[in-house]
Amino acid sequence: MDINVIDAMLVPVIVVASICIGYVIKQWLPTDNKWIPTILFIFGAISGAILFGLNYEGIVKGTVSGLAAVGLHQAFKQHLNLDMDDDELLAMGKGYEDIDEDDESDPSELEEDDDFEILGPEAGEDDE
Repeated sequence: MDINVIDAMLVPVIVVASICIGYVIKQWLPTDNKWIPTILFIFGAISGAILFGLNYEGIVKGTVSGLAAVGLHQAFKQHLNLDMDDDELLAMGKGYEDIDEDDESDPSELEEDDDFEILGPEAGEDDE
């Protein structure tokens, strides 16, 4: 399948409008998040029918654009790690709210450990 088919079906105006409507629904309306893709699907179909006429191609372009908004939102959310909990963010080093400010230890003053082992080929050995 050629990617140009998908590119021909996306309507940027409907995608941007769907992203905005999805954001408004998520932030200010007391609905369950599972309904947002369905609402944007219907909004896209209606918008496509208005922009391109009440025909098959207009409705499909609208629905694809409405669902693309959901996909774009999820892609950005996962890319920016917006849905991670605090433990996952701390593990990645992105959360600092749980760090004790009274801790006076300096990470640059780590004790040296004499019992470490270097992994890899021994000095003087040739790689084969």
